[in-house]
Amino acid sequence: MGEDVGVQESFGVLVGWAHHAFGGKVDLTLQCVQSTRRENQREIDDHHIVMTAQQAAVLANYLYQISGQNPPETRKGLLRRLLG
Repeated sequence: MGEDVGVQESFGVLVGWAHHAFGGKVDLTLQCVQSTRRENQREIDDHHIVMTAQQAAVLANYLYQISGQNPPETRKGLLRRLLG
């Protein structure tokens, strides 16, 4: 992607996450401790990542793939479960 002028990496341990949808986008908040961005490394550092729904799906599939896990199966509705 070209030169990394002004790019600063940050490292921490993931302790939580949240997401919020707005305007067709997803705001994924990753919560880290021991972040290299904080003076007091015990504080929680929030990283907001805004992406499209398609980017979120690609990221989710990638995480399932590298973790060796399978996505959860779609649950059938009550009527479909009763009728087979």
